[in-house]
Amino acid sequence: MLLKTHFSIGLLAFAILITKSITLPFLGTLAVPTVAATIFYLFGLMVPDIDSPHSKISRHSPFAHHITSVFTKHRGLVHSFTTGMLAMFIMAAFLNKLDWNLMLAGWFFIGYAVHLLTDALTPHGVRPFWPFSNHTFRGPITTGSFSEKVISVISYSAGMILIVQSYTNLI
Repeated sequence: MLLKTHFSIGLLAFAILITKSITLPFLGTLAVPTVAATIFYLFGLMVPDIDSPHSKISRHSPFAHHITSVFTKHRGLVHSFTTGMLAMFIMAAFLNKLDWNLMLAGWFFIGYAVHLLTDALTPHGVRPFWPFSNHTFRGPITTGSFSEKVISVISYSAGMILIVQSYTNLI
């Protein structure tokens, strides 16, 4: 999926999450997110594509991409919940040392998970449970296709409607 589609579906997921009260073990309750939580969420949406040479995050972080590409190919080990959880726990350890809110790591993981679920809609798919399972979850939506654009517009629109509804009485 293209970055804008990750962001559109991410907006919808974010809108759903901020209108509910959700608690994650060890990390706390998802409250109305702070600016920092939103940044961690958006970072989580982008990080899995660090293994793609064409992604925006790889172009802005070529050293990180180079290190990642030594260990994996695109949609390899970085596109798994295992790697996302490992990154979340490492991040939580650093946040704890800094005496920051651990929920920031939770928001990062949620963004990461939304990215994986979005990529699972494509024919290339993802292996979200690697190394425990090599099963690839795939979908019919080709990256850059008209279908992807429609999904992106619908997701973005629905996300915006939910956000407007939750903060106003306009809709």
